[in-house]
Amino acid sequence: MLPIPNLSPLSRRLCIAGVLAASLPAFAQTTPASGDNRAQATQEITVTAQKVAQPASKTPVSLSAVSGDELKAAGVNNAIDLAEAIPAVWISQDTGKAQIAIRGVTNTDMTEKGDGSAAFHIDGAYVGRPEAQLGGFYDLERVEVLRGPQGTLYGRNATAGAINVITNKPSKRFESKIALDFGNYSLRRNEAMINVPLGTSLALRAAVTTASRDTYLNAGPNTQTRLDSQSDYGGRLHLLANLTKDTGLLLSAEMQHTGGGGSSPVPITNFFTGTPAGKLPFSPAGRGNNVLNPVYIDRGSEAQRTTAWEFATVWRPGAALAGQPVVSDKDRDISSFRTEFKTTLGQGIDLTYQFANMAIDGTEVANGNFFGFPFLSRTLGDSESNSHELRLNGDAGGMRWVAGAYAFDEKINRNTNFYTYVTLPNGAPLTVNLPFLPHVENESKAVFGQVTWSLMPTTRLTLGLRRTEDRKTGEDPLGGVAPPAGSSVSTGAYTKDVRFNNTSYRVGVDHDLAKDVMAFGTLSTGYKAGGFNDKANAGNYNPETLRSIELGIKGRFLSNRLQLAANVFDYDYQDLQLATVGCPDGTPASCGSVTINAAKAHIRGAEFEGWLNVGSSGRLNFGVALTDAKFKDYKVVDRPATNPNLVVDWSGQRLDKAPPITANLSYSQGFALPGGSDIVFTVGTRHTGKYFISTADENGIRYEQPASHKSDVSVTFNDAGGKWSLQGYVKNIEDTITIGSRVPGAFSVSDPRTFGVRATYTF
Repeated sequence: MLPIPNLSPLSRRLCIAGVLAASLPAFAQTTPASGDNRAQATQEITVTAQKVAQPASKTPVSLSAVSGDELKAAGVNNAIDLAEAIPAVWISQDTGKAQIAIRGVTNTDMTEKGDGSAAFHIDGAYVGRPEAQLGGFYDLERVEVLRGPQGTLYGRNATAGAINVITNKPSKRFESKIALDFGNYSLRRNEAMINVPLGTSLALRAAVTTASRDTYLNAGPNTQTRLDSQSDYGGRLHLLANLTKDTGLLLSAEMQHTGGGGSSPVPITNFFTGTPAGKLPFSPAGRGNNVLNPVYIDRGSEAQRTTAWEFATVWRPGAALAGQPVVSDKDRDISSFRTEFKTTLGQGIDLTYQFANMAIDGTEVANGNFFGFPFLSRTLGDSESNSHELRLNGDAGGMRWVAGAYAFDEKINRNTNFYTYVTLPNGAPLTVNLPFLPHVENESKAVFGQVTWSLMPTTRLTLGLRRTEDRKTGEDPLGGVAPPAGSSVSTGAYTKDVRFNNTSYRVGVDHDLAKDVMAFGTLSTGYKAGGFNDKANAGNYNPETLRSIELGIKGRFLSNRLQLAANVFDYDYQDLQLATVGCPDGTPASCGSVTINAAKAHIRGAEFEGWLNVGSSGRLNFGVALTDAKFKDYKVVDRPATNPNLVVDWSGQRLDKAPPITANLSYSQGFALPGGSDIVFTVGTRHTGKYFISTADENGIRYEQPASHKSDVSVTFNDAGGKWSLQGYVKNIEDTITIGSRVPGAFSVSDPRTFGVRATYTF
């Protein structure tokens, strides 16, 4: 963004509310920054979406770039909150794990053998496990959301796009800040940061956060169980060393603890009624997993958020029920260490080496409604990953290029037990235990390159290529089947070893239509590796691929008071990886999940977004995303052995988590107060069209979430010196509850109405 002359202090504060320059639509709680941030109000966000630093408006990629100040002003505290403000992006949590969909491209396998469809990165380091993607957003420089396949520069598992979380790095200026947030549901969120220069060549930056709240859920028949609540804390430490004028080393250490009540999804029957399909004979009437012709019912948020069928007792395998309460609990620790070394080699060439290690260790006990039965799950596990990326960047003679090599390895161990207790038709009790003890290893290696030529002063051509080789191995002596007496190996035991490879490409042209207006077009591909299923008699599944054609335009108009970004896209989506779930013989012991390849899908759409400065102290943000995502050809025989005539046919139907329209609109207005302080009022709303949540289980039942809208409002006071601010806010004024990710027989749900007060102070 070009500098805007003669701005008043109030106007400068309001400009920060529109720093969503390139792409962000309406943040319902966007408020201007104060103090030292006022000088940044007219600057454009610089992104590294193409592995080089570029202004967001000059990057020929469909992206949303949001500054850290904007994230906090909008009440965005994690990835799920982020999705409320980014077009064509859907993020929910599935039993404590992030599930991300971008433009209808998503992942439904949340087990240790599954991979996401959107590549998630923190400071350039790939985060493979979805449970590590829900950490708190604190002390951030920005977040970049890249829509569309990013296979060339980001590799496998980027068919949907990429999310890059960029933290604040040490600077040469001493600074410190604290922030306190108090709200309903006993919310307590605290953050603190300090940046300390250590001489002329060293700087240290430390940040910590804590967050706690009571559950959003209402207890069902059993009130002894602790439901899904929050008790988290974390910290991050950066040490930056400027070794020479052209060489720097950044060392980063981070930890995150997630605690509170375990996951407790709400039953499907809180949202839908219908006729029991009769596939689960031990389920009481109306509580079955499969419901024919499901009909959405609006019972109000209180009823929709009520859990059911919670366990009041727990037992040990092979023993009678013990009369002690279940402790529904999660206790997860995530630690990471990252290194980034940068140096200039000369001749316009820079070298970057990045190393990242992440370790996850945790336990979760959760209960709820799974497969239509009351289930208790207990998972212990750990994982560790290491990644290396060596990259060369050059920019000379009208040519900008990047070339590199990448290696990733991951080891995952799990010890999971699913328990249920049901009553047989004759009144006898039945206890079922489904044990899993998997060990999974993932390896990925790649070489990549991308070059951009200036064909003319106003026209550039980009060519990119990436070669990826993947290997996945796994073994489980149990595989979901309890071993017979005297044996440690069950009939479900498996050993798998699969390999895949892929070459992704990108061809793009961008052209300057005017000084501040750019048009671009790209042809690109994405790839997600195949894998194996965790049962002895279940086969493997193939990689999924995506070919994308996209045209877009970005520009600033009306003397920089208006910024617009628009694009259209068309996807050819092959071999979609979908999780299919069912109970083949109608018993809890037969319930299971496998991943299969759907045949084809076609996705097309358009996105339009931007902002407008209104007068000297107003800001209008807007955004619309239209998505048409449908299966072209998808038929599967659900039970080939027992019922070959049972065919799930979704050909021509919409993909899950792909609303046909999302729209954002917000407005901020500031008012100057005597003495130089000011107050800012912000109101906004988001409309989400209907979407589906389904699993390719028996009968292929699809649950439709009707269209909904949610509105936010905030009032912020900024003191004259820019030292402190005080904000009151209400999110989801309508108290609208929508369904999220599905586990068999139950849903995760969105947050209810929340409100609170946020205070910040800069020392």
